[in-house]
Amino acid sequence: MAWLLLMVLKRDGQKYQLRHYGTKFEVTVLSKEQNEFMKLMPVKSKRDDSKAIVSPMAGTVISVSCKPGDEVSEGNEMIILEAMKMQNVLPAPKNAKIKAVNCKAGDTVLEDEVLVELE
Repeated sequence: MAWLLLMVLKRDGQKYQLRHYGTKFEVTVLSKEQNEFMKLMPVKSKRDDSKAIVSPMAGTVISVSCKPGDEVSEGNEMIILEAMKMQNVLPAPKNAKIKAVNCKAGDTVLEDEVLVELE
């Protein structure tokens, strides 16, 4: 007879956090009907953020240092975003030309919101 050592760390509805020999696993337990419905759910496609500056958190735009048509170099300061009384500088991820700026100083933005589009 083989023994399985498994510890339940946390349970939240149908979601469990388990530990097996030091490794954590997150699992969801579904009924047969729920599993069949999950197969019908569309898969959310991953957005390509390689040509965008995306807000890492919800906050307020303090300043925008670029406008459409500007050429920017990797690391240039593009936007200053304030969240929880801390200012975060969002730099250009690569050398690029600005296609669109979707925010202005004073705007409140959400996490994962596209702030600047690059060409």
